Amino acid sequence: MPRVSQQYKDQQRAEILDAARRCFVRNGFHRTSMQDVFAEAGRSAGAVYRYFSSKDDMILAVASQNLTDVTEALRSALRSGDGDTEPGQAMATLLDQVAARHVDDQLATVALMVWSEALRNPALAGRLREASAAMTNDLADRVRERQAAGELPGARAKALAQLILSILPGYLLNLALLDPSGLDTFGDTLRTLWPSGHKAGEDHASSSPADVAEIDP
Repeated sequence: MPRVSQQYKDQQRAEILDAARRCFVRNGFHRTSMQDVFAEAGRSAGAVYRYFSSKDDMILAVASQNLTDVTEALRSALRSGDGDTEPGQAMATLLDQVAARHVDDQLATVALMVWSEALRNPALAGRLREASAAMTNDLADRVRERQAAGELPGARAKALAQLILSILPGYLLNLALLDPSGLDTFGDTLRTLWPSGHKAGEDHASSSPADVAEIDP
């Protein structure tokens, strides 16, 4: 019997995971049965269990993929513009990419489902915290660079990064569940918060010594 290549295995796993995602978006995590996934993927139980030992394993895989996609989208946004992108510009680019992915695979809907599921699933909660920490650290590095250039106020870089990233959950909530009608201009509006070349002292009072002391090393 010819050996099955790793590329073939990866493709099979990805196709099963895509089928599971469609089922989860349509019916929710807990109303989706493994039989639903077998039928959606067009594969036998044995073929699916070869890659996923349980539905919880499949939920964690879908959630991890979603989180990785968003984390990598932020890193891509931060690398754009010769690696000197303002935090506001990076977030606007991230939201544009998230919106495009939502059209393709309901990324925002899956995100909301993952947040809810993380309340009862410790493994998923841990994965969510890891992704959040990675995104915060990536953005905090850029915040420190912009603070050093005098383009952002002297708050703690990590706290400021967390505040900026808090825009993302609200955007996802609107995209998936509330009113997405105003989101077309959301990115452009966000870009105005940190226009290129903006100096923190131009529109704000100079930071006090206490404020400067709060800047992360």
